[in-house]
Amino acid sequence: MRPVRTDADAARLSFIGGYMPDPEPSGGESSATFERFLDQALNSEQVRDALDCCGGALNREQLRTKALEARTAIAAAVAVEYQGYREARAVATERDGRQDTSGAATAGARGGGGLLPVLAVFVPSLAGVAAALFLLSGFGLRAFGGRPYIGEGLITAGLIAAAVAVGALIGDLVWLLMAAARNRPVAEHGLSGGAHPDVDQAREVWELALMERGILPFLLGRLEEGQVGGRGGHAPR
Repeated sequence: MRPVRTDADAARLSFIGGYMPDPEPSGGESSATFERFLDQALNSEQVRDALDCCGGALNREQLRTKALEARTAIAAAVAVEYQGYREARAVATERDGRQDTSGAATAGARGGGGLLPVLAVFVPSLAGVAAALFLLSGFGLRAFGGRPYIGEGLITAGLIAAAVAVGALIGDLVWLLMAAARNRPVAEHGLSGGAHPDVDQAREVWELALMERGILPFLLGRLEEGQVGGRGGHAPR
């Protein structure tokens, strides 16, 4: 009969190579992933069959509690994969930061200085003021009957200035919308959704290793201990 490995043995093995990963806070990404895959493993057919075969020595909640208590030791079995995922994520974050910085600098050089922004504000304002003055003067001259041809000319000039103001406002609006669409940060999509395939691949490798080399072997080992203890007349720890 091969020797049964206890939780203490698993914890000691986690120090192989001189490395023991520090557990993240309970709300951290690795903790959430661990608990999600632990629940998947407990619901798997393999673990359910082993639970049925152990004769009630352990139930699902007891097995889950043991796995949570040994989370650090289990995670140590896939420390290399997890470190690879963290490095890939750090590289992607740094790369996105550089892209955002260069994009902001380019946008500032393209639209934040020079004559164009000044004209975008000045032309509609000046055209609007001129339209108001021309129209008021033209209608005033027409109302008082003084030199009607001058009044008609002023009204025509006012209408032209008003058309220029409206056209300039529409052009400014279109320019602003195009600039906003062009300068939208790439990083707003985060590190998911296919934006970083290297990060997604590293995460998949880590998660697969966590399930197949960490959680499942631990659960099955504890159930095997329960079967051995039940046959020997000893209650499982």
